[in-house]
Parts: sequence; structure tokens; C-alpha cells
Amino acid sequence: MRLDQLRLLFDAGNLMAAEIVTAPLEPGPAPRWSCQFRRRNGARVTLDLNRKRHGTDQVRIFNSLDAAFATCQAVGFRAVTVHQR
Repeated sequence: MRLDQLRLLFDAGNLMAAEIVTAPLEPGPAPRWSCQFRRRNGARVTLDLNRKRHGTDQVRIFNSLDAAFATCQAVGFRAVTVHQR
């Protein structure tokens, strides 16, 4: 989901938790990160890029943990869980 859609869901009380997880299959020596959100019905949604690439939605990948946390704050969360796999 895009950032604006996630903000609407948060304001409506539909997002329960935010998690920052290491991005799977991302090359490089340093970990890269993605944001996942848990909805009220238990489903997990990821933050996607605002634009589609090659006609499909693509997960937004962050190079730093700080940038991922700032984005979760922009959605409305004050606390975030970090999982490193």
C-alpha cells in the first residue's frame, strides 16, 4: 500500500502495529529494511513505492533504519518493532 493509503487506515483505526524487517534478497553487506503493518483483521501489508515499476507494485526498500522509522512515524505510529532476520 502507498503511504497516503496507510495514513488513512491509521486514522480510521485499522492499523494496529508497525514492524521494520530486513528486506529479503537485497544484495549488499549492510542490511536493508522494509516496513510492514498489521491490520485489525490480522492481515499484514507492506509499504509500496508510490509509482508502479513494470506495471506492478514494488515494496519500498530503505537503506537505513532511521529512514524506515521516520516513514512509520509519518504514518502515525510512535512505537515500532524491529526484526532482523
